[in-house]
Amino acid sequence: MKLRVKLSLMTGAALLFAAMLFIGLSFSMSRRTILSEAGRSAYAQSQAAFQSFENYCGRLAGGAGVQSAVYWLKSQEDEYTILLRDDEVCYNRTVLDPAELSENSPPRYGPQEAGLYRGRRLLVYRFDSDARFVFIHLVDVTDTYMGLYRLAAGQGLLSVVILAVAAAAVFYMLRRALKPLQALSDSANAIAAGAYDRRAPEEGRDELSGLGRDFNRMAAAVEEHIRRVEESEEQKTMFMASLTHELKTPLTAISGYAQTLRYAKLSEEDKDTALRYICSESSRLDRLSKKMLRLLELDRDVPLVMEPAPLAELAGAARDICLPAARDKGVGIEIGECPGSWPCDRDLLTQAIVNLVDNSVKACSQGGTVRIYVKDGALTVEDDGCGIPEEDIAHLTEAFYMVDKSRSRQSGGAGMGLALTSAILRRHGLKLRIESRMGRGTRAMIAFE
Repeated sequence: MKLRVKLSLMTGAALLFAAMLFIGLSFSMSRRTILSEAGRSAYAQSQAAFQSFENYCGRLAGGAGVQSAVYWLKSQEDEYTILLRDDEVCYNRTVLDPAELSENSPPRYGPQEAGLYRGRRLLVYRFDSDARFVFIHLVDVTDTYMGLYRLAAGQGLLSVVILAVAAAAVFYMLRRALKPLQALSDSANAIAAGAYDRRAPEEGRDELSGLGRDFNRMAAAVEEHIRRVEESEEQKTMFMASLTHELKTPLTAISGYAQTLRYAKLSEEDKDTALRYICSESSRLDRLSKKMLRLLELDRDVPLVMEPAPLAELAGAARDICLPAARDKGVGIEIGECPGSWPCDRDLLTQAIVNLVDNSVKACSQGGTVRIYVKDGALTVEDDGCGIPEEDIAHLTEAFYMVDKSRSRQSGGAGMGLALTSAILRRHGLKLRIESRMGRGTRAMIAFE
């Protein structure tokens, strides 16, 4: 059963109870007032009839006898009076037996409901005459009760109409008020079916609108999480494909040279060349495996031991590590002003700077220069090398991504350096920015602020 139907039934039950209670109280008060007014009117009518009888008896000399009293009542064609004297019936043209009244002992000057006779409802009043008569007068109040019945029926019918209209209005209002819940349910089902961009309506300022806004924030977070998961899965797939490709080339070369050494007769010079190539490719695989292990360690969010380290010392350590390779290529490494310090894992941050400097050395031709300095809250590694195409800059931190694959492999690279650098900086809460122009050089900046 839908919520609006349940609320409509509950509201209808509450309205029905309230309507019945109101009708009951209203009818009870109206009945009391009407019957009280009818009683006063009936008593006044009976009192007037008795007073006329008393006046007649008072005008007779020596008092009224039974025959004269009966004669007067017959002359009045009175069919609503019973006359008693010494407990004997003198006159009675009513439908009542005086014995029934004596059994109930009606109070003097008080009404007694005589009941329903021949479809008529009667009230009885009893008076004691000075002429030793008991004057009992009946008043027909059938019309009063019929009016009460009509009033009850009218109130009941009016209540049914009002209740039906109110129930319809409540159902309509609940349907409109709960419409956002239905839209929210539809959105939830759509998201569950895969439409992660589906959103619920947010119109209004009530609680349901607030619920819609909260739902949309949750849906946006879920969509973002799904997007990241999909990107992660895609990156993992690309990573495995790239890794397979990177491993296949050196392994094929190693296997080929090994089989040549085993089955072919080679000169000493050819043997030396084959062994040197096997050694070179084995060293590249070793470096690749170590970088991958370090990258996996960084992704596990293992807590790092942070200690303040002067930036000048970090830059100097990176230069010392890269200086031999730079000299072999004829590239100079200069260190400018590097003031300040930064809390870090010294070895990891040094490795990050080494990767940047090593890439700059590889990008420079003979006679080029790599400069390390701190400016505007960033440690900058700048070179005057060949530069990087603008469309490649956004992909530089992806694993195995290489701008010039042939040049990278010749220099022993595998496209893991900047991916590792990005992971190290991310663990330190730092950001890597790269600016480059073709033929003008590249500037890699580690932002500390």
